[in-house]
Amino acid sequence: MAVKLLRLKSSEDIIGDVVSENSEYITVSNPAMLMPVGSPTGGNVQMGLAPWMPFSDQKEIDFPRDWVLVMVDPVQDLVNNYNQAFGSGIVVPQVKVNQKTLLQE
Repeated sequence: MAVKLLRLKSSEDIIGDVVSENSEYITVSNPAMLMPVGSPTGGNVQMGLAPWMPFSDQKEIDFPRDWVLVMVDPVQDLVNNYNQAFGSGIVVPQVKVNQKTLLQE
C-alpha cells in the first residue's frame, strides 16, 4: 500500500492509499481531494484536504483507469498531512540538509 496522488479527467487531484490496481481499476482507500483554501483577508492560498465522497460509508473506491490521467508520488509534506487526517497518523520528519556544508565536505 502506498499513498499516491491521482489527477482525474475532471481535473480533481485525489490523494489516497492505493491498495490494488488492475487493467480496469485503481482501488484507493480513504481518498481525499485537494482543495485550495484562501485566507479571508486575501493572503496566501494554501491547500486543504477533504474527503472525496463525504456522504459515503465506503472506504475503498474503484477509480476507472480511463479516468485517471496520471498517478504520481506526492511530496512528503502532503503525505504527512494526509496521514494525520485520513491515514495511519504516522508523520515522517523532513531532513534539512545544509547545502553549503554538504558542498564543502
